Amino acid sequence: MKFFVHALFFLFFFPLNIFSQVSLDNTALTGVSIIDANHKTPLANQTVLISGNKIIKIFTDGTQRIPDSFAILQLNGKFLLPGLMDSHVHMATDPSGVDNRQNTLKVLKEMLHSGITTVRDMAGDARTLAGLSRDALVGDIQSPDIFYSALMAGPQFFKDPRTIASARGGQSGEMPYMRAVTDSTNMPLAIAEAVGTGASGIKLYADLTSELVDKITAEAHKQGLIVWGHAWVQQARPSDLVKAGVNSISHAPLVFYEKYSSVSSFPKRYRHNKEFWDMKGINLAPLFQLMKQHNTILDATLITYKRMARRDTSMKYAYETGREITSLAYKAGVKICAGTDDDQEAFVQKEIELLVSDAGLTPIDAITAATLHTAQLLKIDNKVGTVQSGKIADLLLLNKNPLEDIHNIESVIMVFKNGRIFKND
Repeated sequence: MKFFVHALFFLFFFPLNIFSQVSLDNTALTGVSIIDANHKTPLANQTVLISGNKIIKIFTDGTQRIPDSFAILQLNGKFLLPGLMDSHVHMATDPSGVDNRQNTLKVLKEMLHSGITTVRDMAGDARTLAGLSRDALVGDIQSPDIFYSALMAGPQFFKDPRTIASARGGQSGEMPYMRAVTDSTNMPLAIAEAVGTGASGIKLYADLTSELVDKITAEAHKQGLIVWGHAWVQQARPSDLVKAGVNSISHAPLVFYEKYSSVSSFPKRYRHNKEFWDMKGINLAPLFQLMKQHNTILDATLITYKRMARRDTSMKYAYETGREITSLAYKAGVKICAGTDDDQEAFVQKEIELLVSDAGLTPIDAITAATLHTAQLLKIDNKVGTVQSGKIADLLLLNKNPLEDIHNIESVIMVFKNGRIFKND
């Protein structure tokens, strides 16, 4: 009993600005309701035993004895979810500028304390990302776990100033993590060099033919890398990427290139109503069926397009297109993940809320998009993404039920990352 009292006093009554991180070797959470992809209605009155960095047992309160070595946290009426994941961030586009270490560490800490325990970085300076990923993994910094990509595109893309900033000290298009590829590229060597950067996957970006998509994807899989891509890479359509075995495609508005050859041919000003989507030739059902067959996940990134539309009203068509396509894909049974792609101006909770309010996902399916589905595209769903015995204790504790109101996803009490407890400052 004494240990129980001390644990509660330590966690809840010391000033938060002094104690923002707690390590308890053995912790028992009691009275919680579990919400995850396996519990689409809250599983109430549960005890969750955490030892070290893992969940070791889950049972209904009072049905089993809690070992004396466990600190007990009574959390009656609270809701326990898997830690959230953002499937599309950019933390190191310009490490010498806006993405300097001081600012990036500040943002990463804020993300973690908001409930985000994992992010997928979709192209930046891998030299910086490798260091951040290592520091997050071992706990030297307060940060979500960081998985990152090596980018491949046609040579023309590498005139983009973002790639020049990410390759500073080297040549854009010639870096192992930012590679220009053509039909003559030594693909086994290029992929091997990407592996050497510590990247978890290859990102396909622009100016690639379907033949190159096939070649890159096959070699990447051979060498143990996942492949992700923009939904459209100019010379290859979304279905070409899906058929090649690309694990996820990003940016819902780009999916319309499955039917249209250019933006100019797309009727931007047309009112996007049921008549348009059902009767004007936007039949994406074959693509969605193909995505289901290949288990391809749609990384919709709605929030970045909504922000673009607010800044430039001519871009409203892109948001409305993305919103409708996401909704149609979801209704067709395509897996959706939750990514922001807005340079951390907003966190993934806002994308979750948009998936519900604007794309028609149920709250539990939007939560699954930001947990299990993102874990699946990173191929770490055997470790995280649901609240299960044997999985790593990356968890989020909420004060209010997010299934009743998705905005309750922001009612954070504490976050567990790799078994460590973080309080929201």
